[in-house]
Amino acid sequence: MKKVNTAISALFILVMIIAVWVWAVSVHTWTLAGALASLLCLALFIWTGLRAIPAITGYINSPSALRTVNTDDSPEERQRIWWKIVLWVIASRVLLILAAYVFWVLREGGSGSLFSRFIEMWHIRGIDAMSYLGIAERWYVTEGDPRFHIVFLPFFPVMIKLAQFFTGNYMAAGFAVANLCTLAAALFAYELARLDMARKNALRVVKYIFIFPSAFFFFLPMTEALFLLLSLMALYFVRKKRWLLGCLCAALAGFTRSPGILLAVPIAVEFARELAAGYRSMDRKAFTNKLILAVLSLVSVSFGLLAYLYINYNVTGNAFQFSIYQREHWSQRFYFFFDTARYQMEYAVNTFKDADYRSFLGLWLPNLCAIFLVLFMMLCSTKKLNPAYMAYMIAYFVYVVAPTWLLSAPRYFAVAFPLAFAAVLLTEDKKWKDILLTTLFIAGGLLYLAVFVSGYPVY
Repeated sequence: MKKVNTAISALFILVMIIAVWVWAVSVHTWTLAGALASLLCLALFIWTGLRAIPAITGYINSPSALRTVNTDDSPEERQRIWWKIVLWVIASRVLLILAAYVFWVLREGGSGSLFSRFIEMWHIRGIDAMSYLGIAERWYVTEGDPRFHIVFLPFFPVMIKLAQFFTGNYMAAGFAVANLCTLAAALFAYELARLDMARKNALRVVKYIFIFPSAFFFFLPMTEALFLLLSLMALYFVRKKRWLLGCLCAALAGFTRSPGILLAVPIAVEFARELAAGYRSMDRKAFTNKLILAVLSLVSVSFGLLAYLYINYNVTGNAFQFSIYQREHWSQRFYFFFDTARYQMEYAVNTFKDADYRSFLGLWLPNLCAIFLVLFMMLCSTKKLNPAYMAYMIAYFVYVVAPTWLLSAPRYFAVAFPLAFAAVLLTEDKKWKDILLTTLFIAGGLLYLAVFVSGYPVY
């Protein structure tokens, strides 16, 4: 195993060296701050990857690599915990609305009631919510500005369309779907955490998910809550060895947001672990059947993304029309994730010097904070976090940070559920760590919410 880890590590370093060489010869504008940010990002990522490789291979080859806990709660106890979680999430939504209203009043003055200013307070028309509502109402079109809506995946609009039959209003349906998914996600987060953690820590996983600084997006008619729910369901059912159901949930996540396809990474790790154990204990026929089931289930993860490509083809005649619009309309393409740290830092420095505090506080500073906070948490939790979740976080980090015009890093990381598990594992040994991180998350969340309600460019 040591030789395997050495070989994988060497390959990983070689890939990073090639990436850095290509990047170094292609970037023609350099600043000291940007270069330092890029190199720090790269160094932290490589360090994390090298620490994660032996943890992942050891997990696959050792069925007892994770600690186990007694999860056999009585039905009455489970019901009591579920009600506690539901009431906590509802209370947090109420407090979120009140906090947003206070920030709105401080900005706009005392005119208008909470209900009359509800939509304006959340700046629905300034974020992607209106695009999803438009898809739900009119589906995809090929003319005018709405033709660009093809870049938004369809499952959330489909859910809004279904909910609209009960609410009679698309906006209300969007809020209803998002918040019902939020409640369900909290319950699945607890159940997934209980596979590895005691009850107290499993509840803290739920806490950290919903106090993440950008977690207020779960409240809005956006894809975050639905994607988080499907991601948690996928891993929960796979961990319970209900392979096909878990992979179908992952496929639906890929039909909700493109990073859903990355759920194939932790699922593949879990499959590999199961197959490694079966290879040593099963006869050839049983192992072959299990291998076929694993491959077929894993292939099904791609169905959501394939369905989205078919919709692109059916509507526009080009299965990849979304990528053309992203490149031409939003200047969006994939590049090296560590270059993102460079230009984010350069924009942050320049907007601060130019006293453009709206862009500095709304975009570039939150993006940088999110990128380096996530990297730090990944690095520190490498030896503690479930290796399948760590593999997912590594792939997810590269995918969401790589775009050449990254505007929404805090929102993208809000749905990366392993971060909540990492937060619990990093703070379980000392209560003051939990208090400190909780305070930082809540304070950061209130500041980010205030900036959002104030109309700063938070997307």
